[in-house]
Amino acid sequence: MKDQTIKNAENREEVGSQELLSKQFKHPVSVGYAALVTVTVFGFVALGMILFEASLELMFLLSWIVVVPLLMRLGYAYGELQDMAWDMATASFEPNVVLVVIGAMIAVWIASGTIPYFIYLGLRFISPKVFLFSALILSSFTSLATGTSWGTLGTAGLALVGIGNAMGIPAPMTAGAIICGAYFGDKMSPLSDSTILAASVSGTDVMTHVKHMLWTTVPAYTISALLFIILGFYNISGSYDTSVTSQIMATFAQHYRFSVIELLPILIVVLLLIRNTPSIIALLIGTITGMIVAIGHQGVTLKVLLDYMLNGFRIDTGSPFVDILLNRGGIMSMMGAFLAIFLALCISGMLDKTGVLSTLVDPLIKKCGHSTFKIFVCTVILTYITNAIGSSMLFASIVTASLMKDVFDKNGIAPENLSRTLEDAGTLGAVLIPWNSNAIYASQMLGVAPLAFMPYCFLNYLPPIIDLIYAKTGFTVKRTAKA
Repeated sequence: MKDQTIKNAENREEVGSQELLSKQFKHPVSVGYAALVTVTVFGFVALGMILFEASLELMFLLSWIVVVPLLMRLGYAYGELQDMAWDMATASFEPNVVLVVIGAMIAVWIASGTIPYFIYLGLRFISPKVFLFSALILSSFTSLATGTSWGTLGTAGLALVGIGNAMGIPAPMTAGAIICGAYFGDKMSPLSDSTILAASVSGTDVMTHVKHMLWTTVPAYTISALLFIILGFYNISGSYDTSVTSQIMATFAQHYRFSVIELLPILIVVLLLIRNTPSIIALLIGTITGMIVAIGHQGVTLKVLLDYMLNGFRIDTGSPFVDILLNRGGIMSMMGAFLAIFLALCISGMLDKTGVLSTLVDPLIKKCGHSTFKIFVCTVILTYITNAIGSSMLFASIVTASLMKDVFDKNGIAPENLSRTLEDAGTLGAVLIPWNSNAIYASQMLGVAPLAFMPYCFLNYLPPIIDLIYAKTGFTVKRTAKA
């Protein structure tokens, strides 16, 4: 699937380059009108969420009544705009199927005892003062081995949140540590779709790209780790009420038969992803393995298990805290995130294919001139803009590379500099935009609002800053023969 993903991305990148750089849109749009459309649409969504606490998916649905008339004024028929929306929305097929599968898998893994046993072991062996650092390391190893931030958040991340909550650690801090670790692997793993894509659309090979990213990632990761250690030692009490964790562990032991067999589904998924198995297939196999463990070892009937997969796991243990930890998952629990991602891409498809996006960023590109620092600044800004408009880090990488690849080449700046910046600002920056699909998913999995966990996503902030410092000083900025 990764090969097909990259092939599709290259096709989209080639088409995007022709459209965005040649400006051959059916109806030209002025910079002022493009700005008006963008601010109106996203302002409408933001105001609905802030003033009325409306859901993101509802606001994106209602925004059709704003964006369609504004774009029809350019001369487009409604049917044309609908086709544009659908073309972009089809890009959400894979992440949305992954979302649905993970929803079913979480319910199965709770029923099988996989996630409860992971939480049980964490409560038994991890100290509160080093928990945030431990969460960062565990998430990093999981995502580096599997190449997926979403898979990490939905498995190890979900269990780590449960452990942190039981220890009384603030959930936003826990979420921040997990997200930093999850996106570390999504950025650095040669197995990651985003890593392969960034290298592909920039015109460099994957390992050259990964090695070049070490210059920004290693110092950023080191600083992040130190910050989580400091948070743990100075803001979290070393002595906490062990009666809560003892009660949780006793309740788990009462309702589950624990042995190493509960860890089998996680082990199988990790091994399959390491062997480059398509993520949807790996997660489905992990789900089926969990079903076998739930039925054969925990005594859950198939009829009940199928209901859990659709509607989520349900249990009444007599402990409200344990019930909160366990009563989750199921396909239906993912429908809000599913719709938000789908509808956000519909809106971004219309803005992209009518030329609103390229018209907005053209003046920015022209101001770069031949200044290396300005070119890097422009790339970072464009990556955040396209992440905000497209609600997808893959969309951001494709569009930004389309716009900036020639600029880097003409100024003798090696393509691995572009790919590194795409990952520093794009892959890591996606989760910092509340309506981006990555932020939505992280919030859904970890139970923490994006604005709450963002202050603790240190690794997601630091690499772009380091990247720009390097651009200003020239340190690690590789050059081509044209330089």
